[in-house]
Amino acid sequence: MQTGSFSVPPGQPKWTQWDIAAVMGILLGMILVSRVFRDTFRRVISALVVTGNDPATLALFLGTVVQATIIISAVLLLTRRRGATGADLGLVWDHSRRNIWIGLLGGLFSGIIIWIITIFISFVFGPPPPQDVERLLGGFKTGRDLLLPFIAISVLAPVSEELYFRGMVFPALKARFGSLPGMVMSALFFGVLHLDLYRLFPITALGIILAYFYEKTHSLVTSIVAHSTWNTFMLLILLIAGKSIQ
Repeated sequence: MQTGSFSVPPGQPKWTQWDIAAVMGILLGMILVSRVFRDTFRRVISALVVTGNDPATLALFLGTVVQATIIISAVLLLTRRRGATGADLGLVWDHSRRNIWIGLLGGLFSGIIIWIITIFISFVFGPPPPQDVERLLGGFKTGRDLLLPFIAISVLAPVSEELYFRGMVFPALKARFGSLPGMVMSALFFGVLHLDLYRLFPITALGIILAYFYEKTHSLVTSIVAHSTWNTFMLLILLIAGKSIQ
């Protein structure tokens, strides 16, 4: 549907809740399959150590590449099978410059607010257990060490997760339950699937903000940029925190 030159996603998405579940089923299935080829994966990582990256960094990068590829491919294939286009998923470029700025500023502001919330949670419940990526970043010595984690965390993860959670899941929930419940429910789903109970509330809060950006601009450009800005902000915070405890 078009409003002037502005692309607006349809009120009722062309895909169903079964397509949403299928994407997650495909991802979980591939995770199970990967366990069978765990030794092969380790051999690939060992062979790539010659690039100068340590095995943990390579594992993070390759794992994210595989996960992002599966999510993006599954979403596009399943929605296309229903007759949906990229525009139906929010892949529209109208007012991209404005949306990029909204994403940058909104992602930075959101990152600061949610970081403050995280500090408050830590004050009340005690410090959270360190994340694997936090331990990884603590061992970095040069800026070059950050390249692969940056690509994984600040590029691949935001693109794939926004395409699924905001592009596919949120419109389906919005069509059934309304805009605000759809934001909250899709954000909670987003938070739960990060499998981190301690950080469930901050991640869910981020999901609501990202859904709000998408709702207001009707473009995944905004939420992808905001998500990338947030992830980069947290990457730098974790890097600083990791260095400070050495």
